[in-house]
Amino acid sequence: MFKIYNTLTSSKEVFRPINRSIVRMYVCGPTVYDKTHIGHAKAYISFDVLRRYLEFKGYNVLKVVNITDIDDKIIRKAIEMNVDYRDVAKENYEDFIRVCEKLNIRKAHVYPKATEHIEEMIKIVEKLIEKGYAYEVDGNVYFNVRKFRDYGKLSKINIEQMKTQEEAPGKINPQDFALWKKAKIMEPYWNSPWGPGRPGWHIECSAMSSKYLGKQFDIHGGGEDLIFPHHENEIAQSEACFEKKPWVKYWVHVGLLMMGKDKMSKSLGNIITVEEITKKYSPMEFRFYIISGHYRSQTIFQEESLEAMRNAYKRIINTISILKNTAIFGKEKTNDDTLKNIIIVSRIRRKIIEAMDDDLNTPKALAELHKLTSFVNDKVIPSENAITARLALKIYSEMNEILGVFKEVFEERIEEDKRLHELINLLISIRQIHRARKEWEIADLIAKNLRDMGIEISDQKDKTIWWFK
Repeated sequence: MFKIYNTLTSSKEVFRPINRSIVRMYVCGPTVYDKTHIGHAKAYISFDVLRRYLEFKGYNVLKVVNITDIDDKIIRKAIEMNVDYRDVAKENYEDFIRVCEKLNIRKAHVYPKATEHIEEMIKIVEKLIEKGYAYEVDGNVYFNVRKFRDYGKLSKINIEQMKTQEEAPGKINPQDFALWKKAKIMEPYWNSPWGPGRPGWHIECSAMSSKYLGKQFDIHGGGEDLIFPHHENEIAQSEACFEKKPWVKYWVHVGLLMMGKDKMSKSLGNIITVEEITKKYSPMEFRFYIISGHYRSQTIFQEESLEAMRNAYKRIINTISILKNTAIFGKEKTNDDTLKNIIIVSRIRRKIIEAMDDDLNTPKALAELHKLTSFVNDKVIPSENAITARLALKIYSEMNEILGVFKEVFEERIEEDKRLHELINLLISIRQIHRARKEWEIADLIAKNLRDMGIEISDQKDKTIWWFK
C-alpha cells in the first residue's frame, strides 16, 4: 500500500483519498517575478513524480498549480525595469511553462492566476470578518490568529514564541497576518469593501484551491520553506471560513535545494536558472539528478554529483536502446535459464514498487533500477532472449511513466515506426511498378516476404493497402 509522509501528523500514512474516484491535489506554484531556478524545479519535479505514481496506482488526479502574479517582489521588479507589473508576470509565467515542458512535467489541469480571482478572495475575507476571525484597520484586513485555536498545528510553532509577521499599526496581535492590504501610491489595486487595495499572499491559495478542488481536498504541497507562515496561515483562514477539519488531508513538503549551507535565493545571488543548467546538461539528465535524492531531503547542489548522475543515466539509456533491439530481434527461448531470469527481473520490479510505495523512495527505486541494468547487460542482452528482454523493457517503460526520465529513448519508437511505415510504402510502390510491367514473379515475391513479416496486403482497383496482422 502506498504511504506518504504527512507534515500535519509528522508521520507516514497509508494514502486514502477523500473520494476514491479522484485525488484532488494543489501545489503552490511560482511567484512570477523572475525566471524559474533549479530550486523551484526540484519541487515541481517531486510533485510531478507524486502525481505520476498516483496515476500509475490507478487514481484519477486533478492537479491545480497556482500562479502568484501580484506580489511585492513583482511590483519592485516592475519599478526597477520601468515596465508594467503585468509584463513582468507574463514573461516569467511563460518561462515557468517552458521549464515544465522541458523537464517533462505533466501539465496541471488548471494554472489559476491570483489577479483573476480577486472576487473570490474578497468573499472569503468578508466571511472571516463576519465570523469574527478577521478585522479591518484603516483599509487593511488582518486575521486574528488567537481566535483560531489550532493555530500552529502544521508548523508545531507555539504562538507565544512567534515573531511579528508584519509590522503595522492597529493590529490586535503582533502575530496577526494580512488578508487585504491597503493600496500604496503607484501600486496596482482593486476595489473592495475596505477601499482600494490588493490581497495578502496567503488568501489567494484558499480562494483558488476551494474554487477548483472544493472546500476540502486530499493533497496540498510546496517547499518546506512554505510550512510557516504560508501554509500555517492557509489552514487558519480556510478552516475558519469553510468549517472543514482537516481542510487538507495530506500536507506534503519538499526539501530545499541548497547551495552549500545556504538556501538558493535571489537575495543571496546564488541562483542557477533551469535555462542555464540545461545548456550544459540535458533536461532529462537534470531531472534524473533531482530524483536521485529523496524528495523530503535537502539536496546540496554539486556539479560533481550531477556529472556522476549524467554518466549513470547514459548507461541506462544505452541499455534500453540495445534492449529494444533484443526484444524485437532476439530469440524466443523458453528454457530453465529463461524462467530463472524472469524470476530475477520480476523480483527487482517488486522491490522498485515497494520503494515507491514507501513515501516515494526514489533513491532506493533507482538503486534497484541500476541492479536491473547490470543484470540486463550481464545476462539478458548476451543471451539474446527476446522473452526476458520484453519483460525488462516493460519495467523500464513503467519507470519512465512513474519517474518521467526516459522520455527520449521511448519516444524514439515513434520515429522508428515512422521510418518503418515509409519503408513498407516504398516496397509497396516498387511492387506496383513490377505489377504494372507484368513482372508477376518479383511482385509476388515482395508480397510473400511482406506477409511472412506479418504485413498483410490487399490489391484494390487503383491502389494497394496494407496493415499489420
